[in-house]
Amino acid sequence: MIPRPTQAVILAGGRGTRLRPFTDTRPKPMIEFHGAPFLGYLLELLRGQGFERVVLLLGYLPEAIQSYVGNGRRWGLEVGSLVSSPEDETGRRLTLALPRLEERFLLCYCDNYWPMSFERMWRQFNEAGAEAMITVYRNSDGYSRDNVRLDEQGRVTVYDKSRAAPGLRGVDIGFGIFPRAVVAALPDGADVSFERAAYPALVARRQLAAFVTDHRYYSVSTPERLEATGEFL
Repeated sequence: MIPRPTQAVILAGGRGTRLRPFTDTRPKPMIEFHGAPFLGYLLELLRGQGFERVVLLLGYLPEAIQSYVGNGRRWGLEVGSLVSSPEDETGRRLTLALPRLEERFLLCYCDNYWPMSFERMWRQFNEAGAEAMITVYRNSDGYSRDNVRLDEQGRVTVYDKSRAAPGLRGVDIGFGIFPRAVVAALPDGADVSFERAAYPALVARRQLAAFVTDHRYYSVSTPERLEATGEFL
């Protein structure tokens, strides 16, 4: 069995325009719940699931996050950051971070929280034998708009960020396991969405597995979701 990853990479560079006016003066992950920023809950989750190192990919108001997180010692983590333009796509952020990426890592979004059980995910990842795996909320309650289609073996057969393809069922919520090689294969210097650039190639090779969950995820992506997120946390 290959060694489990102990590095997490968090995409946290966007402007959070859907969350205005909350994000006029702070980035999304610094929205507070019960006296602590959302990002703090995510870092606690990662440490509790055995992660040791975190790379924050920042863009919009990075100083607010860097000042709060520091070196990560308060969470028992080793945290570093890389800052690029707030306008950069996720693929460009990851490509810029390539020298810091370990052979295999967990990729997270700064605005989603899900009570991850990484041991279960890692066991399924090894059983699947795929290059990469994303976490898919089954979305039976219509909590969000579907953007994936899976086959009976739990492989992703369609990933549609525009959510327009027929037969979609399930939502990619982040918390994906990826090899460094997938990032290295992105077009050199191109400012592309990681999902749009990397997922189709993995799907075409049947190398993108899914960890399916019925447990709802919580987010700070829109004002309408803040109340439920606060209650859960």
